Amino acid sequence: MKNRIFAGYLLVAISSVTFAAKGIFAKLLYGYGIDPITVQAFRFAIALPFFWGLLFVYQTERVGTGDLAIMLLSGFFGFYLSSLADFYGLLYLDASLERTILYAYPTIVVILTALFFKEKIGGGKIAALGLTYIGLILSLKIFSGNLNGHLLGAGLVFFAAIVSAGSYLLTEALGKRVSAVKISAYSTTACAVASIGTWHGTFMPHGPKVWGIFFLLAFVSTFIPLITLAMGIKRIGAGRAAIVSCVGPVATAFMAAIFLGEEMDAMQIVGMALVIAGVVVISYKDNKVQAEEV
Repeated sequence: MKNRIFAGYLLVAISSVTFAAKGIFAKLLYGYGIDPITVQAFRFAIALPFFWGLLFVYQTERVGTGDLAIMLLSGFFGFYLSSLADFYGLLYLDASLERTILYAYPTIVVILTALFFKEKIGGGKIAALGLTYIGLILSLKIFSGNLNGHLLGAGLVFFAAIVSAGSYLLTEALGKRVSAVKISAYSTTACAVASIGTWHGTFMPHGPKVWGIFFLLAFVSTFIPLITLAMGIKRIGAGRAAIVSCVGPVATAFMAAIFLGEEMDAMQIVGMALVIAGVVVISYKDNKVQAEEV
């Protein structure tokens, strides 16, 4: 039981860090004049064969019509709409403010699980959420920016956060009946179809560098995080996974400092430490509770 819980936290952490690189790759592609719809379309079109290849290798039982419908809806709303809204929100907001708003979804998930699944919000979770969000505020320096003139972008990113929270819960419910590989394959298919269907076709990637960035975006920041996230949620639940995923914005800031030359000051380092502390608190308390139940 303890090994399963630890594996769940590790899988979600891997998902969060690899997904955090999405913003880095997107910024690089934007630098080539590529718009959000094109980034979205090629991201999922390239990633799709990896999901179906894995599903072919690990073929499992047939999926019922009801579960299939839920997976397709999860892919459309949780992957397509959420990701596209986030990409467009980035046109109006700086990266730090966008990440802070987007990662409001852990609190949304915890509240939704309490309302619809009767999951108790204990003092440990409240403390962990407090630590992580204080850390996010410090590390992402949201006080250096403001929302004046950016309400549209803030609304788009907050919409993405709400939809992401709903997708978490749909994935958790499906995970009890359907394999993580199958969930990711069908959900990504719905997202890829929607993304390609809305692509205007005015830009085609050219040159090995652009194609390389698209491949990294599709494999490292789409295939790997979605598979590991689904597997992690199946082991520890959506509420705990959402809190662990708070390390994502800090990972983004850290990678931006390395690959984009953005500097991290003392306040950001302190913020990162608080976020990590929040994750450690929730992980320790959950492991202790599970051990007592066994």
